[in-house]
Amino acid sequence: MAAAVVLLASGCATTGPLSASGKPISKEKLEAARRRVEQEQIPENLRPYFVAMYAEGRENQALHAMRGGLAALRTGNLDLAEKTLDLAVQDVEALQEGTKAAQRAQSKFGKEQEKWFKGESYERSALFMYRGLIYLIRHDYGNAAACFKRAQLYDITGDDAPGFAGDWYSAEWALALASLKRGSPEEADAALKRGAGFSSRQGPVPPPEPACNVLIVVENGVGPVKYRAGEYGELMRYREVPTLVKTVQVLEQGKVVDTSAPAESLYVQATTRGKRQVDSILAGKAKFKQGTGAAAVGLGLGAAIASQHDSKGIATGVLAGLALLAAGLSAATTPQADIRAWDNLPDSIYFLCLSLPPGEAALIIEGCNAAGSVVKSQELKPVIYKDNPLAVIFVRF
Repeated sequence: MAAAVVLLASGCATTGPLSASGKPISKEKLEAARRRVEQEQIPENLRPYFVAMYAEGRENQALHAMRGGLAALRTGNLDLAEKTLDLAVQDVEALQEGTKAAQRAQSKFGKEQEKWFKGESYERSALFMYRGLIYLIRHDYGNAAACFKRAQLYDITGDDAPGFAGDWYSAEWALALASLKRGSPEEADAALKRGAGFSSRQGPVPPPEPACNVLIVVENGVGPVKYRAGEYGELMRYREVPTLVKTVQVLEQGKVVDTSAPAESLYVQATTRGKRQVDSILAGKAKFKQGTGAAAVGLGLGAAIASQHDSKGIATGVLAGLALLAAGLSAATTPQADIRAWDNLPDSIYFLCLSLPPGEAALIIEGCNAAGSVVKSQELKPVIYKDNPLAVIFVRF
């Protein structure tokens, strides 16, 4: 008991930055991470992601690699995005690595967030979606197609939601585009037919055309926000961040040339996951915590009653000791759900596929609300090169 009190006191006295898992980060690790980031000449706007990744180690490596890789992709730092997302892919694919940490997290007294972060199924699918888009930019259509197929494979669901497995419409749409660029129209048709009934598509999405040489990827809003629910925080839930944009359109010389609803809703993907394997483990922890807490109260009352009739104090001492033991077990049980999240994902993804002549184009991308009114707008002036079969442009609303 004394040791536990000392440990608790030292934990409470800890100051300074905490990792995504809630653990203190030493000044030495933080400084070493900052020096490494400077040596690698990471752009200033991306440094926080990489400092966190290097300072927190393997436990949160994939988490910060996902965040940093996506931020690098959005800012046009393609080499860094590729390298960093590949690091996340390696962690996600290495299923056996981090097994010991995962086993500790399953114990009554280990936190779920102590395991190596590999993301929920929608986060792993998003990882392969973005990796596939980089391959599209590189004109490596074979690997792009493979990534879009991997995105579907990682979209696994629990037994209570089997109909939602592998239903990323954006993955089928992008696979269709990659297939057209590879000269495989049959595979493109098959992909679009598979995706036709997917609920993650939020309305009409024009299919890609073989002549498409400009792909505009519009990311809108903020992705699903994880939060804890339940008496002990043992339930992980998602909150949707409202967004005004419901459709996007592209204008050339004042004329609308393409309009699309979201090809993907990440909130739909997150909330159609169904029951996770870890949910039953956390439920068991919560039940154990509740039981030991109730036992501590009961034993404590018993000790109080016994003290009035136990002249030697033996029974009182035994009951009091058991009450303290039960209370300690209850306090040490950690049923809280892991809510670490890839927090710079968008709410929805749109695809606009255009066929433009060589030269500088003057485009306007507009985001419209449910009533059709323009609520977001961005001007683009891409240069279209004759020998470039596909230019990929990212727009963030």
